[in-house]
Amino acid sequence: MEIDMPVAKKPLIRNLSEQVADQIGTRILSGGYKPGYTIPDEQVLCNEFGVSRTVIREAVRTLVSKGMLEVRPRIGTTVLAPRDWQLLDRAVLQWQQDINIDGQQLKDLIELRHAVEPNAAACAAERRSEEDVQAIGQALAQMELTVGMNSEYVVADANFHIAILRAAKNRYFDALESAIFTGLLLSIRVTNPDASHNSASFPLHKNIADAIYAKEPAAAQQAMKLHLEHSAKRLQLNLPSVTPLV
Repeated sequence: MEIDMPVAKKPLIRNLSEQVADQIGTRILSGGYKPGYTIPDEQVLCNEFGVSRTVIREAVRTLVSKGMLEVRPRIGTTVLAPRDWQLLDRAVLQWQQDINIDGQQLKDLIELRHAVEPNAAACAAERRSEEDVQAIGQALAQMELTVGMNSEYVVADANFHIAILRAAKNRYFDALESAIFTGLLLSIRVTNPDASHNSASFPLHKNIADAIYAKEPAAAQQAMKLHLEHSAKRLQLNLPSVTPLV
């Protein structure tokens, strides 16, 4: 069973307010508009983007809803601090894929994965269905086939991790799919720059799958933990310990 990617590519046709929100949101994430900065007024933005005030207002409302902007009378529209941003929002995660992120952001994302995925693997080993086994196996087979083709390998790798997350049968894990997917894509730019790194990581994935197939939760948890530690080492990050689920 093929896994639908949790963060889709941007559609070819998007309404104008979404396009403007994308560009302003990306500027905020990349530091072009820093926290506390008052963004240009409506007319300036209208001239820059070649759109109406209605479009600008709708784009601003979108970013306000994502916790990135605040509109205050007689002050203007200001950028909020990162702690207020809806970082797990799918659009925000998509914008993160389009920019060069710093080491701290990578560390934060892999720490999220480290906190969630070992326990998800343990749950998957206990709860997986035959359909889940098929999805995990198909993704693993695709990884093996594309080990020398980095862009295809990344997709197969993402499918593998999302299949495990879904096999855990936990709705809150499901809600983190997009964040896990984004963390994987961003980190793999650094950890797997060529086929040799893909070849080194494939056996670690196979160990995870084998433990899930065998319904061995502790082994699945440990195999996932070792895989993430291996990735963190290539990112030169130190990860916190994981409290065993089983």
